Amino acid sequence: MKTDVLVVGSLNFDILVKQARLPLIGETFTGEGLLQMPGGKGGNQAVQCARLGLKVNMVGCVGDDLFGTELLNSLKENQVSCIDIKRQGASGLGLVQILQSGDYCSTIIKGANYALAVEDIKDAFFVDAPLVILQSEIAPDVVALTIEKARQFGCTLLLNNAPARDIERALLNQIDYLVVNETEASFMLGYTVETPQQALKAAHALRSEVRKAVIVTLGEKGSVVVADDENGHFPAVKCAAVVDTTGAGDSYIGALAYGIIKRLPLADSIAFASQVSAFSVQNYGGQGSFPYINDLQPCVA
Repeated sequence: MKTDVLVVGSLNFDILVKQARLPLIGETFTGEGLLQMPGGKGGNQAVQCARLGLKVNMVGCVGDDLFGTELLNSLKENQVSCIDIKRQGASGLGLVQILQSGDYCSTIIKGANYALAVEDIKDAFFVDAPLVILQSEIAPDVVALTIEKARQFGCTLLLNNAPARDIERALLNQIDYLVVNETEASFMLGYTVETPQQALKAAHALRSEVRKAVIVTLGEKGSVVVADDENGHFPAVKCAAVVDTTGAGDSYIGALAYGIIKRLPLADSIAFASQVSAFSVQNYGGQGSFPYINDLQPCVA
């Protein structure tokens, strides 16, 4: 099947607790509400790509349980191809705490995501997939093989190294676009990255390791990009109220993928991604808060 984007990655069912603050050690703290919805970085990025009108094929693994059924249903409802998603074991889970500021903390239970194995990665996935998106919520050997296959078939590669893990230099050198947030950049470089100036320094340090561009996202502080034809800080798009930042980074990557497929200048792609992620933080949850292309028509190039 001809696709625009192949996403090889994670699918987690998210359980979100709204609460004023994090509990102290040993404290029992009362939450304010509970939300349950499909998520996972791979699933989220696939859905945002599809909502922007791209043809998306998702490769992953969900559990043979009710959570797995819900995850598949959400992808299908968003027109993401699920024919290459297998079912095995118990689904991955995301336990998310949403604070009053809109910030969040999350704990991931790997579950079926690590049942996706190297033998599940087929050559046929890459034949008609101009862009391949990866994250780090699946097994490292699967990520490594996907990178090698994508390079073999001439696909453009976007790696979101989240949650951050060590990436062999030989693999990192095959990545076209590396996208990390400040925490992940700090892990990869061994020093603190918090400000736009520090993020630019980090992006420059990582630029020599990848083929095209490094993007460091900074939440409300915007993002920075270092590439051959672009170098600088892009402020975040202001919005009326930040309700929940869960999935905002995934929404950003889905929009960046749109720009890559549509061959927009990188600066325009970054600006568009900032607009899309700003839209997403104004509602609760991940996939359900992501905009459709018609929601953004005035700002689409």
